[in-house]
Amino acid sequence: MKIITAKTKFRNYSIYIEKGLLKRAPMLVKSIFSDKLKAALVTNDKIFSIYKKDIKNFLDATGFKNKIIIIKDGEEQKNLENTQYIYQNLLDFNFHRNDIVIAFGGGVIGDLAGFAASTFHRGTILLQIPTTIIAQTDSSIGGKAVVNYKGIKNIIGSFYQPHAIIIDPLLLETLEEKEIINGFAEIVKYGVVFDKKILSSLEELAKDSSDKNVFVSNKEQGKSINNISFKILKNKKFTDIIYTCCRIKARIVQKDEFDTGYRNLLNFGHTIGHAIEKVANLKSISHGMAVAIGMIVATDISIELGIANVSLRNKLLEIYKPLKLPHIIPQIDVNELLSSLKFDKKFSSTENKFILLKDLNKPIFGYNIEENIIKKSILKNMPTEKLNEKSFNN
Repeated sequence: MKIITAKTKFRNYSIYIEKGLLKRAPMLVKSIFSDKLKAALVTNDKIFSIYKKDIKNFLDATGFKNKIIIIKDGEEQKNLENTQYIYQNLLDFNFHRNDIVIAFGGGVIGDLAGFAASTFHRGTILLQIPTTIIAQTDSSIGGKAVVNYKGIKNIIGSFYQPHAIIIDPLLLETLEEKEIINGFAEIVKYGVVFDKKILSSLEELAKDSSDKNVFVSNKEQGKSINNISFKILKNKKFTDIIYTCCRIKARIVQKDEFDTGYRNLLNFGHTIGHAIEKVANLKSISHGMAVAIGMIVATDISIELGIANVSLRNKLLEIYKPLKLPHIIPQIDVNELLSSLKFDKKFSSTENKFILLKDLNKPIFGYNIEENIIKKSILKNMPTEKLNEKSFNN
C-alpha cells in the first residue's frame, strides 16, 4: 500500500492507495477512527446500485452504528437542496461533530458530502472514498467543499480538509467509458502543467493497449470489452499514475492550501470548461470533457498572445486522440459562453485571469486578456467554419 501524507494548516491526513483496498478498509478505518461511534455514508443511486453489498459489508465490518444517505446521480444534484437533505438525515440520526461522514462516490458526492460535513455542527469527521478517476486523482484531495448554485459551478463552499482518503483503483473498473475519458482529462492536466512524464506514461499505456487485441471485463456492464480506455484503466501501471497525481496535488495544497496563488494552476482548462458547463446547464457535457476543451482553448489563447508555439497545440491533440478527449465545443452561443466567464472565481470585478502555457510544464498567469482574443480562441474550436464566421460577426 502506498501512503501520502497531506500536510496542511487545517490538519495533516493520509491518502491510502492500493488496488483492492476496499476489502481491507474496515480494519484501516477502525485503526484511524478507533474512538468513533457513528458513520453516515453519502453516495448516489447509481453507485449504490453497483456497490450496495460492498457498502453494507464495509459499514457493518467497521462496527460503527451507520446510516446510508442516497442522492440522485448527476452534477446538477450538487446543490443546497441536497445539502439540506443530508442535514436532515444527520439530524434524524442524532449525528454529532465527532461522528464520521463518509463520501463514497465521485467528485459530486465528495464535494456535496464534504460541504455538508464542513458546515454541520461547524465541522464533523470526513472520510473520502473516491470512486472516479477525477475524484481519486484530484477532487477528494485538498479540502475544497463546494456546491453549485443557480447553474453556477462551485460558487458556494468552504475549505475543509478530509481526515483520511482511501483510494482503491479497483472501484474504477465499473465506470462507463465517458467517465474514464473524463478522468483522463484531469490526468492530462497534471501532465501538461506539472509533470510531462505523466503524459509519456499515458501515451505508453495507450500504445500498449492498442497493440494488444485483448478483451477486458467491465463489472458494471457484465461483459468483456475490446476498448483502449478500459485496458489503460486495468493496467497495473495506471495505479502509479494515480499515485503521482495525488502526490502532486498534496504538494500543491501544502504550498497554497487556500487557493490564493500557486494552487490556481490546477485550474488550467477550467476557466473555459466551467463556462461551457454553465451554458450547458451542467447536464449536456461532463466536467472532464469540458475541461479537455478548455485546455485547448487556453492553449490557443497562449498561441494568439505569442506566448506559445502552435506545435504545443499539435502535441496536445496527439495526446488527446487515443484517449478520445474532445476539443470541439458543443454548439452553444459564443457570446453566452463569454458572458459566463465572469462567474469564474479567479476573476475579479476589474480583471480576468487565465492559466496559460509557454510550453509543457511551463504555466503562467495571464491577466486582462482581450475579449477578441478569447473569442477567437473559442471560435477556433467551434464545430463548423460557417458557425464560427457567423458567431464572430455578431
